[in-house]
Amino acid sequence: MKKLLIGLFLLLGTVSYGQDVYIPNAFSPDGDMRNDYWKPVFDDTLQVVYYRLTIWSRDGLQVFETRDPIQYWDGSYENDSNQSSMFMYDLNVHFYNKKPIHKLGIVEVLR
Repeated sequence: MKKLLIGLFLLLGTVSYGQDVYIPNAFSPDGDMRNDYWKPVFDDTLQVVYYRLTIWSRDGLQVFETRDPIQYWDGSYENDSNQSSMFMYDLNVHFYNKKPIHKLGIVEVLR
């Protein structure tokens, strides 16, 4: 039942920008091969020309950064992958022939 509720929460709890990008607001990196990592998801037809994703802890410590739109975050933080917590993200993406996106938001790690 817990997995069903988590799946429903993850399905309904997304931030959408038209049909181009959606950003899940939670994920559950528990090793069950479903929702084990987090990253913004883009329409396959978009051509990314600039990408930067940064994630911070509640304490303001940077825990993840990438400039690769394919790279994902596995939820690890301070070598401890067993805590549930909320993190802030900063996403900045520029596309070829599309309006850029800059989004600040919260992502929850469910364990």
